[in-house]
Amino acid sequence: MKTITKDALLLAPRQELLDTIQLLHSENMQLHNRLTEVEFNLEWFKRQMFGKKSERFASDDETQTMLDLGVIEKNDIPATTQNITYDRRTSPVKVEKPGHGRSSMPTHLPFVDTIIEPQGDLAGLERIGEEISWYYDMKPGSLFIHRIIRPKYARPDGDGIVIGELPALPIDKGNAGAGLMTQVVIDKYVYHLPLDRQRKKFKNEYDVDFAESWLCDLVKKTGFWISGVHQAYIERLMQGTYLQADETPIPVLTRDHKGKAHRGYFWVYHDPLERLVVFDYRESRSSKGPADFLKNFKGVLQVDGYDGYDPIASRPDIQRAGCMDHVRRRFEQALDYDKEKAGYALEEMKKWYEVERNAKENKLTLEQRFSLRQEKTVSSMKAFRVWLAGQLPGMLPKSPLGSAVTYALNQWPFFEPFMTDPRIELSNILIENAIRPIAIGRKNYMFNGSHEAAKRAAMIYSLVSIAKLYGVDPFVYIKDLLVRLPQASNLETDQFLFPLWKYRVTK
Repeated sequence: MKTITKDALLLAPRQELLDTIQLLHSENMQLHNRLTEVEFNLEWFKRQMFGKKSERFASDDETQTMLDLGVIEKNDIPATTQNITYDRRTSPVKVEKPGHGRSSMPTHLPFVDTIIEPQGDLAGLERIGEEISWYYDMKPGSLFIHRIIRPKYARPDGDGIVIGELPALPIDKGNAGAGLMTQVVIDKYVYHLPLDRQRKKFKNEYDVDFAESWLCDLVKKTGFWISGVHQAYIERLMQGTYLQADETPIPVLTRDHKGKAHRGYFWVYHDPLERLVVFDYRESRSSKGPADFLKNFKGVLQVDGYDGYDPIASRPDIQRAGCMDHVRRRFEQALDYDKEKAGYALEEMKKWYEVERNAKENKLTLEQRFSLRQEKTVSSMKAFRVWLAGQLPGMLPKSPLGSAVTYALNQWPFFEPFMTDPRIELSNILIENAIRPIAIGRKNYMFNGSHEAAKRAAMIYSLVSIAKLYGVDPFVYIKDLLVRLPQASNLETDQFLFPLWKYRVTK
């Protein structure tokens, strides 16, 4: 192309300028493509000469690549080749703390490789290298490095590069895969292992030094992905007509309570028929929390005698049911005060529990369960109610037995649903079983770091509890969600909910 001076450009016709610009652009693209190819070849050469063995890539035609680079001449190609073997001693590689960024890939952990080829026809394309992405991943009892290898291909005539697309991951460009993220939350919320202990466990068992703040980020990211599933379970819960509810305290660290933990509450809701459990975190034990959560619920609400449920149970579209376990515990506490009367009450209740146990063990239908209750329980409960009323005269109201009798009489109207509706359980023991892990967790990780952390804990406890009710390993369920949710659309939520969720084998 001829050289054009600045003055000539100022005087040149418009069409000539356009032609010049187009020509320069074409030459620039060719040079850019050539530069890209040279850079790829240079990186290949560096790996061959200086790279770690695990990072080296041997092409199908090394000689041709070296000729292209100008490393050797055709006359230098030997007629014969000689096989050289040697022993290479490797030393342990110190792994940097991941923190919030990427770190060096450790080589002392097992590798699991996934090769992703570009889609379409690769005929006529020349492989010029590969991109390697990696992250820590885990399956029960094993931490490993998952490498995603994407070969690069050059189009003919320098017309660009072709490479496969990275799959959607729970942490884009991050160091952690779905398996590791799942193991961290399972260890914390199922096995009650604080993050600092997990950090030490990873160091002792795998010689990797994870920062506690990084592990905390994994929990946050898990909460982000499962939040939509948790909300979908809440919506399904509200479609039912029978719920059990209970609450339990949880210490939370907040800025406005320096030196002292805030007393928050997990409110827990259970649908025994649909096998759903949802934890909802609120900052207090005020009735505003459950009132807000249950604003769209209509049906039977089974709770204990806590007066915080009174405003909700007084709604015309809600019928309150009582919990016999709370009545029974009052009489257990009164045994030492009056063994005869308290013992009689406990023996009567024992009969009702045995009827329910037999119905469950024999897998009776709701109709059969209703008939069994009418035959063996209802008349006994009505007689017991008369006995309770007869104990009041002359009884000290504040005594253990007086307190038990008064509580039972106050709660007795709420056992009417149990006697008339076979769906209703005798007690809230099922929801108390779901809450029990919270008490164990409090003794181990002591508190949640913030209100937001408590909300994430509520989501994880919900999904773990539901998986257990359906007989599924929580690790399997949550890992599957973390693998598939990043690739899903908002319209696909139902497939991640029980009972529609189906296990799919994931790496």
